[in-house]
Amino acid sequence: MTHGSRTWFVFYSLLLIALSAALVAPQAYATPTTYGDSSIEQWTGTIGGNMVQAYLMFSVPGPTVIQSVSMYLQYSGSDGSQCMLFGIYQDNGNGSPAGQPLVASTNTTYCLHGSITWGPGWQTWKLRPGDNLTLPAAGTYWLATLAGQTYGTIYHYAYSSSYDWTYGYSTYFFAAPQSQGFPTTFSSSPAWEGNGPYSIYVTGSS
Repeated sequence: MTHGSRTWFVFYSLLLIALSAALVAPQAYATPTTYGDSSIEQWTGTIGGNMVQAYLMFSVPGPTVIQSVSMYLQYSGSDGSQCMLFGIYQDNGNGSPAGQPLVASTNTTYCLHGSITWGPGWQTWKLRPGDNLTLPAAGTYWLATLAGQTYGTIYHYAYSSSYDWTYGYSTYFFAAPQSQGFPTTFSSSPAWEGNGPYSIYVTGSS
């Protein structure tokens, strides 16, 4: 083997070793990040049935996969039949999902605990693998629910009569049957209340 041949042999051998090490190296995953309101707010409202309710406005710095949803709840006499779909709508740039497309939604429903009483306390649903909510790019989004019944007390920041623009924002909602899933576009003229944010947060990874 000539000197030049040995040089190329050594070069390619080192390259092969480096590639092999890269292939077997463990993958590094981003630490999950929380988005939303993890504070326990003082006022209460009821989750509406057969209604798309955009509860939580939040922003992400890049493509993100939402893996769990947490809500601060209280209820009594539940048989576990109050179940919700979770969906994500785009923000229109003015702090509202009005007229904006559905970005992602769960295929299955997530239910309140079947128990005599619950809470007040945090209830967290870890989304099933097929239900992870994928946000394709950086931006502002809205988490919405579509429940089957009007049941369950959820905590929120304020009522319209005590609205505070330094922290709060409006929430938006419109009627829609749960059996048909989330509409592909949020209502262009939804009802609204100036009582957000709600005690809801999501956890996701980039």
